[in-house]
Amino acid sequence: MADFQPAVAITLQNEGGFFHNTVTGEIVNHGITLAFVQSSGYKPDADESFIQNLSVADASAIYQTYFWNRYSMGSIADQSLADKVFDLKLLQSAVNACGGQCTVDGVLGPISIAQINALDPVQLLAEFKQLAAQRYQQIATDNAQLAGDLTGWLSRLNA
Repeated sequence: MADFQPAVAITLQNEGGFFHNTVTGEIVNHGITLAFVQSSGYKPDADESFIQNLSVADASAIYQTYFWNRYSMGSIADQSLADKVFDLKLLQSAVNACGGQCTVDGVLGPISIAQINALDPVQLLAEFKQLAAQRYQQIATDNAQLAGDLTGWLSRLNA
């Protein structure tokens, strides 16, 4: 089964540090946005200073609690696949494109896990990356304010 530490290490390396996007207003550190911290209930009264001072340990704890554990991502058999798939709806779409049958609902339950683990992880990861690249390109096309982020998104995807 997949291990959280290598997955989060890759995520943290690719996400980078503090950034306040003056165009969109997004405030992020280690891939954790102020909007998420507030809306998830982690710290509803968080402000820019909180995000700016967010430690790697705290960001890791957020990823583990709100993503890895919540969606049983450790149940994915292949580590390289688990390292990339924090976007669960995209993963379920990739499963279906590879011949599996998942409900695309963003919930990684026992049926999704069984479908994921039954497929060739190399093929599934390639399909996931293709779908993610298409999604990122569509976001950049639809929102000129985010178009400048496309290169970074694609770099992280292919890291």
